[in-house]
Amino acid sequence: MKRKNNKNKNRDLKIIIVGDSGTGKTSFVNRYILNKFADNYQATIATQFSSKILELDGLTYRLQFWDIAGQDRNVTTTNIFCKNTNGIVLCCEVNDKKTLNNVTIWKQSIEQNIDVTNVPMIIIQNKCDLLGSEIDYKNGIEELREFTESNGINNCFRTSAMTGFGIQESMEYLINEIIKVTEFKENEEDDENNRETIAINNKPRAIRGNKSGCC
Repeated sequence: MKRKNNKNKNRDLKIIIVGDSGTGKTSFVNRYILNKFADNYQATIATQFSSKILELDGLTYRLQFWDIAGQDRNVTTTNIFCKNTNGIVLCCEVNDKKTLNNVTIWKQSIEQNIDVTNVPMIIIQNKCDLLGSEIDYKNGIEELREFTESNGINNCFRTSAMTGFGIQESMEYLINEIIKVTEFKENEEDDENNRETIAINNKPRAIRGNKSGCC
């Protein structure tokens, strides 16, 4: 997708990643940012911040990842964690259906603080490397898609932070959706500014008539 050449070439995009503890949120982020995986990550406490510089069609984007601890769902109810969010990753584990069901609770927690109408969000069903075969991989995909659609979530992906499977694909989708939204907002702002400029430039002027004397 070709981006418009906007004079503001540096963009900060905030992405929050939430989900139950143990679903691999930190591993997902580290695989995407550093292309590394370690199986000895300690549980995230409070919030962990990471960033990645992305060059795309002449524009520089700084992706800011807010990895929110899975032990305390109430963390997300603090407005500071949700404010100015551009994209949301809802994380669950492929072999633990409870973590998928809890995605709706995480989503609701976020919605208590921000309007997510124009905030793209995806589900990542992580740890698909634990599935034993291609048949196992296909099982549950339709259910995942139906769950995603019924809960008003943009898309879903099965991923593996260990192997890297699906990581780039899922993030490429999310980032493209975020950029579409931000460009649409910028175009709306430009149109509004142009309308205001036209209104000012075309402000009616008082017409001075010739004074007539009387005798």
